[in-house]
Amino acid sequence: MITEEKAYNILMLDRTATPDQIISKYELLKNQYRKIKEETQDLKTQLAYQLKQIELDDVFIFFRKHQIL
Repeated sequence: MITEEKAYNILMLDRTATPDQIISKYELLKNQYRKIKEETQDLKTQLAYQLKQIELDDVFIFFRKHQIL
């Protein structure tokens, strides 16, 4: 389960982050993880980065649900 503290930690932001900063960081990490996942041939790494993408989506949903975004 995602908590507010964990959500900020996943995005590597502090609680003073604005909604725009949260969205920017989410998009940046999502693109980085997607790129790594697509470029690697190692199945373990692909799966790890797919899980990271899912975790990012969970964070985004958390922030939307709690009206932080």
